[in-house]
Amino acid sequence: MTRAVGYTDSMFSGSITTSGNTQSTPVKCRYVREAIFFLDITAITGNLDVEIYTYDSISENWHLLATFDTKTSTGQDEGYIQYSLGEELSVTYTTSGTATFSLNVHLK
Repeated sequence: MTRAVGYTDSMFSGSITTSGNTQSTPVKCRYVREAIFFLDITAITGNLDVEIYTYDSISENWHLLATFDTKTSTGQDEGYIQYSLGEELSVTYTTSGTATFSLNVHLK
């Protein structure tokens, strides 16, 4: 019996004071069937919104795939998606203050 070997990639790690995204440096996920996202917030003032997007190479547009609940305190969260991941994943983030966080994804 053969098992699929997974790998983990960093989608974002750093401090922010405004909105941004990682669409210029997406995580490749072609042929991947599932993803577990790990959000780790180490510092925050205000609110933090984090959204996961998938890229449609035919229309050349990014489409919303998943969102985390709005965060107002430090801590961890995770999200799971199976199938329909597309070929590339990116993260979009918005804060009303400042935030230091990382978002990693385990793909399999």
